Amino acid sequence: MPIKKARPRGARLIEGYSPKLGRRVSCHSRAAFELWLGLEADPSVRSFCERPAIMTVEGHERVLDLWACQSDQEAFLVLADDNAKLPADWLGIPVRRIDVAELAAARQWISNWERMLPIITLTRDFVSKSHLEDVLRHVNAPMSLARIEREFVTNDVMWVRGTVFRLLAAGRLIAPSLRIDRLSLQTLFEPAP
Repeated sequence: MPIKKARPRGARLIEGYSPKLGRRVSCHSRAAFELWLGLEADPSVRSFCERPAIMTVEGHERVLDLWACQSDQEAFLVLADDNAKLPADWLGIPVRRIDVAELAAARQWISNWERMLPIITLTRDFVSKSHLEDVLRHVNAPMSLARIEREFVTNDVMWVRGTVFRLLAAGRLIAPSLRIDRLSLQTLFEPAP
């Protein structure tokens, strides 16, 4: 669970729901929000926590932005666009500096996930394991979102989108164009290699 520390004066409060954690996540900057979206979208990230601890460096306290467990590795992630000195590790866990340029390079991917995550959240109680398997079986070659929707829609297109986006988040489908292009009905989804 994140540490209970008052939001810095003048800082924004941005909240979202994390399907991976099954709880609400709160961020105190747009950069922290974008970093969280990137972790939520990465199938190799098993778990994470925002504001996991306070680190003291040269007598100054600094809140660690995120802790992430990716595959079998874990790291503290610190958003830093300044020249602040950070140790290579803290408490035996590597500390990784994330700068604004790194987030800017992933802007389209993050923007697309900002649109997809609410649909995953909205449909989480309506998408069954059989829905996931049916869609995964159908998408056996690159296929547009519109074509997938036409095949499965009965009344509500949202559960189809929620299913496709959940399969993408789980790494069972891929959509390489989402890293450079805006999500649309023409976006191609395909089985993961």
